[in-house]
Amino acid sequence: MKFLKLTFAIATLAILGTACKKEAVQPDNKLALQNTIALIAVGATEAGVVTNSSTSPTSWTAVGYDLLNNVVASSGNQVNFDSNFNGNITIAGTNSLGYYDSPSVTNVTGITLTDVSSVTLGAISTLGSNSTTVVGWYNYDRVNRTITPVSQRYAVVGNGSTIAGSTRLYIVQLDGVTTSGTYNTTVNFHIKRLK
Repeated sequence: MKFLKLTFAIATLAILGTACKKEAVQPDNKLALQNTIALIAVGATEAGVVTNSSTSPTSWTAVGYDLLNNVVASSGNQVNFDSNFNGNITIAGTNSLGYYDSPSVTNVTGITLTDVSSVTLGAISTLGSNSTTVVGWYNYDRVNRTITPVSQRYAVVGNGSTIAGSTRLYIVQLDGVTTSGTYNTTVNFHIKRLK
């Protein structure tokens, strides 16, 4: 009888111990995913946008942009969108800027590393308003205050001084610069990561 009581007591303790065992707390994967930054993969193309406003036609503040993460950023950015309606793309930090005129490709998704292999990086620091004396990536109509992208001209941004020497390389296509109100602007572009 004592043996039966002892066995019953041990079995009861085992059942109670199992029932009271706390499960390990699992992290909420949804929260973990919200805090991660999605990098643009090599070969991928993503749309980007910058919005800004100014109190006058000459005082737009520069907006930093991180091409790798496809976000507005005040640090770690490779370029700034600045000057006229924030339509200029200007190099930031130790990165280098060049441009590529495609003879036939009309969309940045079709640009390859081979296409831009002979582009000179670092010869320019800004691509802005195009003229007969300055290479830019948009045409500015001073009468109507409109910006039209130069067809088949792409900004090339590398983290080295040459295409071959860059470990990160991006092609940026200006899609358009629009205004709402007097000095509110939206700059739309596409980024393709080649390296």
